[in-house]
Amino acid sequence: MEVVVRRLSDPVELEEAVEVHARAWGSRDYREVVAPHILRALVDNGGLVLGAFVGGRMVGASYGWFVGCGEGRYFYSHATGVEEGYKYRGVGFALKARQREEVLREGVSLAKWTFDPLQSLNTRFNLAKLGAVYRVYKVNYYGEMTDEINRGLGSDRVVAEWWLDSRLVRLKLEGRLRPPPAEELKTVYGAVEALAHGDDGYPSPREAWGDAEVALVALPRNITAVREELGVDAARRWRMATRKAITGLLSKGYIAVDHTFDSSDRSYAVFVKSGLRDVLEARLPWAR
Repeated sequence: MEVVVRRLSDPVELEEAVEVHARAWGSRDYREVVAPHILRALVDNGGLVLGAFVGGRMVGASYGWFVGCGEGRYFYSHATGVEEGYKYRGVGFALKARQREEVLREGVSLAKWTFDPLQSLNTRFNLAKLGAVYRVYKVNYYGEMTDEINRGLGSDRVVAEWWLDSRLVRLKLEGRLRPPPAEELKTVYGAVEALAHGDDGYPSPREAWGDAEVALVALPRNITAVREELGVDAARRWRMATRKAITGLLSKGYIAVDHTFDSSDRSYAVFVKSGLRDVLEARLPWAR
């Protein structure tokens, strides 16, 4: 499937980008998307709006803006959305790759955005494929949301840091740096589980998980399916358990750096207790 990504500026295409985002998240309330006139203002005032096209039809869109100046300058990537039927087929990756090129061209080496750490596939995409990391957790960042993905779960978010020209990002984008399965991380690298998978499919908290170099946080494979099949209370149980485990790790100096599976295809976020410089140089326990 050929994906063409280009800048958007035409008002008609900006309106279509809004529709793409509404379809991507199943948004019932357009207040949770964005107004086309805001995208138009961004285009002319330090923003970047990209559209992804397949067969001439827009199926994905991304927008953000540059923040700050000098050494503190970064690009804030507020939203990247892909329509159902085109998700996980390289469209999002193509949008982010083009975004990286455009931001680096402006002399900026850091992009940031927020994402829900409870969404396993988002964690995998942002950390494992793009090479972003996170060190900050924000509780109920946007308040309650009503779209099909977020409703009933609050809006906890982590702040992705994408250090665009780092060795970590280059290796990840090239597919040359992958973590071992969860079992190997535990047996070879001494990883501890700050949150484990229970036998019943629910999270199994660990009260005392020590001070290991590598830590794992269990994630549901699909939190939307958990909510639909087991009910909102089961999904909220995952939210509270992951919130406690992740904020506990971050408070102790851990950095979220990757995503992996175990032999049963269960999902985990991977954390290391290390300095940011070492992480960005890809000096990770399994890469030494």
